[in-house]
Amino acid sequence: MGVFKIRAAVGGIISILTLVLVAFFANNAATAANHGQLVTESPRRDVPVVLDGSVFAHEQVGDRIFVGGDFQQVQLPDGTTITQPYIFAYDIDTGLLDESFRPVLNNAVNALELNPAEDALYVGGRFWRWEVGNQTAFPNRIAKLSVDGTLDTSFQGSAGSLVRALAVTNSKVYLAGDFNIVSGASRDGFAAVDANTGAIDPGFVMNVENSAISPQLARGIVVSSDGNSVFGLHHGTHINGTRRDAVAKFDVSGATASLADWQIDWEGQTRFRHCRESLRDIAISPNNSFIVIGGQGADNPPNCDSVLRYPTAGTGTIAFDWVARMYSSVFSLAVSDTAVYVGGHFCAAPRNPAPPGGITHDRTDGTANRCNLNDPTDADNPSVKFPNDAVFRRQLAALNPNNGQALSWDPGSNADLGTFDLTVIDRGLLAGMDNDRYGDNILTGRSGFFDFGGPADTEAPTVSVTSPADGDILTSVSALTGTASDNFSVTGVTVRLRNVTTDQWLQANGSSFAAAQADAPVTLTATGLGTVDWSVAVGTTLSPGTYQIRAFSTDQVGQTATTLVTSFTIPGAQSCSVALNGAGEPRISWSGFANVNSVSVRRDGTFLSLGAPLNDSHDDSTAVAGSSYSYAVRWKPNGTNIDVQCSPASFTVPTPAATDTTPPVVTFATATTQSPGIVSLTGGVTDDISGVDRMRVNVFNQQTGEYWDGAAWTATWRWIEPTITGSSWTLPNVDLTDTGTYQVLLWAWDNDNNRANWPDNPQPVITVGAAQAADTTPPVVTFATATTQSPGIVS
Repeated sequence: MGVFKIRAAVGGIISILTLVLVAFFANNAATAANHGQLVTESPRRDVPVVLDGSVFAHEQVGDRIFVGGDFQQVQLPDGTTITQPYIFAYDIDTGLLDESFRPVLNNAVNALELNPAEDALYVGGRFWRWEVGNQTAFPNRIAKLSVDGTLDTSFQGSAGSLVRALAVTNSKVYLAGDFNIVSGASRDGFAAVDANTGAIDPGFVMNVENSAISPQLARGIVVSSDGNSVFGLHHGTHINGTRRDAVAKFDVSGATASLADWQIDWEGQTRFRHCRESLRDIAISPNNSFIVIGGQGADNPPNCDSVLRYPTAGTGTIAFDWVARMYSSVFSLAVSDTAVYVGGHFCAAPRNPAPPGGITHDRTDGTANRCNLNDPTDADNPSVKFPNDAVFRRQLAALNPNNGQALSWDPGSNADLGTFDLTVIDRGLLAGMDNDRYGDNILTGRSGFFDFGGPADTEAPTVSVTSPADGDILTSVSALTGTASDNFSVTGVTVRLRNVTTDQWLQANGSSFAAAQADAPVTLTATGLGTVDWSVAVGTTLSPGTYQIRAFSTDQVGQTATTLVTSFTIPGAQSCSVALNGAGEPRISWSGFANVNSVSVRRDGTFLSLGAPLNDSHDDSTAVAGSSYSYAVRWKPNGTNIDVQCSPASFTVPTPAATDTTPPVVTFATATTQSPGIVSLTGGVTDDISGVDRMRVNVFNQQTGEYWDGAAWTATWRWIEPTITGSSWTLPNVDLTDTGTYQVLLWAWDNDNNRANWPDNPQPVITVGAAQAADTTPPVVTFATATTQSPGIVS
């Protein structure tokens, strides 16, 4: 973990000749790994995003990057999420997943290491099951892959417990971890196996003793580029019974390895705590002149929460060159020609260089785990507490290899526990952690790639706006979108939205406008190497007016695109309504359709007419009474039909009332005696359309020539209004006491004033006869005879 690899990039198909050349350059051309500068602070956005767990290891194999850890889910650059547990690979240039490498492991990958010949990749960790398609193999915590990712089943190496780190030559694989058995042989913490077969190396026996955190034994291992020296980081005090506290150097130049006459005074240099149980990583410089180690430990330099540099040469007890106090946990290290890269859980790094053999800042008041990792102003941050000695660094830092002083590189991360892996490759730096963002809040997932991008970047990026398009007229805008591209990598896009009408700018919150110019909140989505889609969510309703979009992009070396300026218009609110005109026809009225030549009126989706865009109307003379219609006004602000629904959504044309020209129909039923000489006249009256309004009745005594006025008979002509109930009429209490004939005449009017005249209605005549004389004489009675009917019975 965190080992510097010297290599030349190998693409696609590797020939025998290529392998020979690669092997030569890997062992002889250190310039293949010389960066000459710090890596970029902005990681790539176009590589697979590890969504869960942690990333513990990276390795470059030709044109692919391999990633290992304890994760399960990976999101591809196109947004697709796949299940690919513990290991995967992607193309170094395109960022696309290597679909040909989809093994299924049963546990975590903790180490990945390519051999110098670059024809074999070794994998270490906790796994013991490896599935590809329908084939299953059981590599026990260590495996060998060919450069195409195929499992080499002829390699039969195994470990009895976790393999934490690997160091590889063309002939041997060195292991560090928690194991006691390797390839069937007893080995405690360190071991070596044959690079081809996996068989135990009988000449390498370096057992860790007296571990401070048993059963953990060894933490890291590196090998010099000539293959003659191996350095191991461990938690013990002795190797094979000989004092070798924390770090040991092994001479592996011969068939049998030996402990070199090289050791550090770990216990002697400590102040309060030895922190052997907290050691985490070791890395070696490109020129093999020094190693660096680091770990945890409650902020007690030089041994705890620090980075220490030791020279690799010399004999006897070796003093450190310098100690960089990191104030909190160090988990990972990697070295380039220009920097010692440090990853961990710290929030500060040394402001000043360490003197030779000294500490950058030797204070006794520890600050471990107190500061807010995301707040450089936090009172417990060492950069605030010791402003003359510390600078803010959020879990990632670069130190000057010569003196441990923090360099200007400051990408930061949002890791929960910390950054667990740093791997320097010729293209830059690979970093692994347990959260999802590196750099300036850039979504990377658990694996970040700080990529130089190959050759020098001299071409400025470009930027475009896809929506709204220049000149668009829109009813609303919820997002601004576009793309940006660079021949290497786009590291940022700046977008500003100005309301030209009010001269105000969309603010950084994305939901308000103010007079101060501001950068809108931009979301970037990688779509390929050097290409991103950008978007700005507009979280407020844009008021009518003209708007201007200003956008530019930045690449990995700080070049910016020429600012692109586009504009669009939000017209006033459009409205449409339907009502009856004076002729009883639907009138469609609209307003607010600015900046267009005309609008079209639609009825149930069918074109009716063209109209002017502002405050105009159309009368639908073809509408059928009694029918329902849906009206809309259509306009084409950007060549796209947009229908504005008229209110109400469904409009019914009313049916005109029928004209009533027919008078009511009147009938006469009867004259009913109410009491002697008093009668009630009844009958019926109906109207077909408008309904009966009123009636009149005239009763004429033909003998006397008088008229009934409702109370008495009079010589003056009279009429009376009967009572109308429903379709019946009644005229009660008419005095017909006198003998004679009575003529009845009937009139009726409807609500449209049509009249039924008496000649057209029944004209009943009621006759009242004379009364009989009174009988006052009694009857006359006589007797004739008594006739016998039977003996004693007479009639």
